[in-house]
Amino acid sequence: MKVQRPPKLRKNSKVAVISPSSNPDHVGIKMGVDLLKKAGLRVELGDTTRKLMTVGTLAADDKTRADDFNWAFEDDSVDGVLCATGGYGSMRVLDLLDFDMIKDHPKPFMGFSDITGYHIALNQLCGMVTFHGPLVDIDPSKGEEFIKTQSEDLKRAIRLLMGQEELREITNPEGGMMLMTINEGKAAGRLCGGNLTLMTGTLGSRYEMDTKDKVLFIEEVRETYYYIEFHLTQLRLCKKLEQARAVIMGEISETLRPDNAYPSVEEIVRERVGGARRPAVWGLCAGHGKYNGLLPLNAKVAVDATEREIVVQEPIVD
Repeated sequence: MKVQRPPKLRKNSKVAVISPSSNPDHVGIKMGVDLLKKAGLRVELGDTTRKLMTVGTLAADDKTRADDFNWAFEDDSVDGVLCATGGYGSMRVLDLLDFDMIKDHPKPFMGFSDITGYHIALNQLCGMVTFHGPLVDIDPSKGEEFIKTQSEDLKRAIRLLMGQEELREITNPEGGMMLMTINEGKAAGRLCGGNLTLMTGTLGSRYEMDTKDKVLFIEEVRETYYYIEFHLTQLRLCKKLEQARAVIMGEISETLRPDNAYPSVEEIVRERVGGARRPAVWGLCAGHGKYNGLLPLNAKVAVDATEREIVVQEPIVD
């Protein structure tokens, strides 16, 4: 399928802020929307963000979230689609989306965590380049320092989507961790992936992630050592790691330590990911950690695992 880069956002572009998974925080979403407006964007809140329609932890029922998603792409007055939250619920909505329509309306689409389910579908069924990156809802519960880094990451992501900065090398910020080599070597391919839970959740469905000849990115949060090993093994059993040309491990954040003896996360990653014998690095600050850099999914990237370098090989917006 032909890959579609979305048109870049511009000053006075209208962005739809939707909540296609869990419900947003009322304080956090205001902080994020204010940042978008300061960047020169017009903001229209989708019904799932604007109205109080919470169902459990979901922003709304499945049909309402699907309708909001479809509206954001079909409405030609909307120039970009930004997700307020991740959380849970994307896989309940996928079968309700109009991918034929969405394919004909390519727009910048950004989010992470549970939004991985939408990324996989838009990358594979619509050929779109999408953006694994900050949410609009800036979590106020984690303190001032976290709010500051979330805000800076969101502002930079918007500058990249507006073409005000060019994304060439993907690096960790000065305060982030150091990238480490798992397996040495070089490889290039289109970037795919996101949250480990969502990747394994799509296996066996029409949305199953295709990693063949691609660069696979994986991140996870708040899971047990057993869970991480189990789901990396699922990817191995399905040859998802072996079929990829290279693997980029993001942060595995807030890991739940087991009560009994168990291999460390480092040992699990080295054995499960390293055992796939593909060039691989670990520790990219993208996902649930303190820093969350923007990644252009379905764009061409090159990985030099020996030198711990990741380079974007083409423009990410038109």
